[in-house]
Amino acid sequence: MALEIERKFLIKNIPFDIEHFPHNELIQWYFNDPTDGKRIRVRKSWDQYKITRKKWHGLVREEIEVAITKEEFDQYRFQVENHFIEKTRYEIPHNDLTIELDIYKNLEGLKTAEVEFKSKRDAKKFEAPAWFGEELTLLREAGNGYIAHHGLSDELLDLMK
Repeated sequence: MALEIERKFLIKNIPFDIEHFPHNELIQWYFNDPTDGKRIRVRKSWDQYKITRKKWHGLVREEIEVAITKEEFDQYRFQVENHFIEKTRYEIPHNDLTIELDIYKNLEGLKTAEVEFKSKRDAKKFEAPAWFGEELTLLREAGNGYIAHHGLSDELLDLMK
């Protein structure tokens, strides 16, 4: 088990050309494990396939990630119905960190940025760039698993205006 320390922000406008940054198409499916209630994410990124169990704790999340085969990835499709997200992720260097800018394909208009940190202290002292919008870290309805199951909440839609 690993701990993931991450902050998430809404992005309304990107003030520069992002196409020259490394980017990747992601497909993510979500479902809950009935045995322990943890969120399970199945992801295709580049040519890698992974299954991840997450338990949310606001800024800090427990995460267990395991590589799976393409065949296993395809088998999970039948367990998730239409609970998926497709997005393009751009990796943008920012000081000694990486901003993961996500532009969602099946949720037109939604753009978010996530930044991972080595410690809670680093996360708390982080000063977001001026082009970042509202912080979404503690907004349950802004989590990808929630969005995959329920769509965009009224609160998130209001923030996107």
